[in-house]
Amino acid sequence: LMDRFSLTCKSERDMDKLAHIFSYYISDIVECLTSVGLSCVSAGNVLLALWTVEQNQLSDIITLVAKCSLEIQEKFGIYHTKEGQDLQLKIGLSAGRISQVIVGDEQRQYLLVIGRDVDDVQLAQRFAQANEIVLSWNCWKLCEQYMFEVEIMREDEAVKVGVTLSFLPKPKIIKINFPHGWRYFVFLFSDTLRTALELDPDSALEQTLRKHIMKNLLKKIDEGQPMEYISEFRTVTMVLVSLEFHKTAWMLHLCHLIQEAALYISTVIEKGGGQLSRIFMFEKGCMFLCVFGLPGDKKPDECAHALKSSFSIFSFCWENLAETKLVSISITNGPVFCGMVGAVARHEYTGRIGH
Repeated sequence: LMDRFSLTCKSERDMDKLAHIFSYYISDIVECLTSVGLSCVSAGNVLLALWTVEQNQLSDIITLVAKCSLEIQEKFGIYHTKEGQDLQLKIGLSAGRISQVIVGDEQRQYLLVIGRDVDDVQLAQRFAQANEIVLSWNCWKLCEQYMFEVEIMREDEAVKVGVTLSFLPKPKIIKINFPHGWRYFVFLFSDTLRTALELDPDSALEQTLRKHIMKNLLKKIDEGQPMEYISEFRTVTMVLVSLEFHKTAWMLHLCHLIQEAALYISTVIEKGGGQLSRIFMFEKGCMFLCVFGLPGDKKPDECAHALKSSFSIFSFCWENLAETKLVSISITNGPVFCGMVGAVARHEYTGRIGH
């Protein structure tokens, strides 16, 4: 789990510059991760990288991922921009069992990653400072401990990695030609690209994957609009719905609650001219990020629509979702970067920077 950075900008011009820096910065990191077979799920200002592995491979994979993390921190841990903003990276690692759950309907679906070890990796990342790597306690117990130099931060909670003593191959640096010029990327293993990148075209699979993409972006893709023209700064209104559940709630029941909330929130938000952008989990519950004013959805009085929708969502969640301990909603309006971030092999449409 990687926490990237937050930015403050004095002008729209500064935001534009930082948006390009942000995009390239994330591209480099994602390239490193996908080069060793990791899949990435972005949530707000955090990047969650996952690796599915057999139990008997866990210790080797932890060593590999720790090595990859050290390479990433060495190259991108603290990056100084000409605009005076420092981009800082914190990395937390965990290992264990997780569940992947899809919620939504036939038109729009969302992938959730849940489980105790997801909570553990969030805790490890919070313990990390800029340019540091922290292992969860379970990850530390499962790894080949003699290969690491560590500092125990909290007994039974987390350890900080200094260096790895493993004899992994040297990283291979290659050069990729982008429209904006040559750029260098670090690949730890050139033969470990995700198998999904080698799949043959499949219309049924494409229709399934389209459900995970926002409607305004699908329209641009269907129209053949070049990806480089999709990114822009624009003023939007964002609504963040946070649901905190009682600790006694069963996981299966929580999934049903999240499904019920997702269907209601998306319906209400779309009626007001917005979209449910993403759903992501945190230690005690989940969050729903909704956006008004995306390309093709701009309407007058979007702030009023956001407020009206929020009142309706709050009432529904508080009155109808059992096991809900707390419902909180925040609303903001301002300029954000809306566009493509990520690597050639794995990128996404997102709205961030600024608010």
